[in-house]
Amino acid sequence: MSTKPVYAVLLSSLVGIFFTINSLAIAGDDDGSQYVEFYEESDEDCEKKGGARIFVKNNHAEQILDLHLDRYFYDVRQGGRSMFPLKPSTSQALGCSRVFDAEQRWELVSATFISEVAVKERYGDFE
Repeated sequence: MSTKPVYAVLLSSLVGIFFTINSLAIAGDDDGSQYVEFYEESDEDCEKKGGARIFVKNNHAEQILDLHLDRYFYDVRQGGRSMFPLKPSTSQALGCSRVFDAEQRWELVSATFISEVAVKERYGDFE
């Protein structure tokens, strides 16, 4: 029995493991999810609907975050996905926590660090 096929399988397995570990390490380097915060504030329009205004905040002091959010209404995920950059130490209003007597919420899908150049390529002008 030849040992060449066994070595080839072992080598390809080791290469696969190396690339998997390397890609996980790279993916972890740009993960900004720990800097994302959802919070609510009083808002006259939302209070009329029985809720509060929901915001998402980038708590990183220096890095822009590329956010991908899913919206849920009546506990049902709504079509589409909110995708936008969020500058360091800034917030973005998302909507009311209650609409038509039903709960509405947003959930983080991903938050990655992104450069200004990449923001302009992906989203256009960024103010």
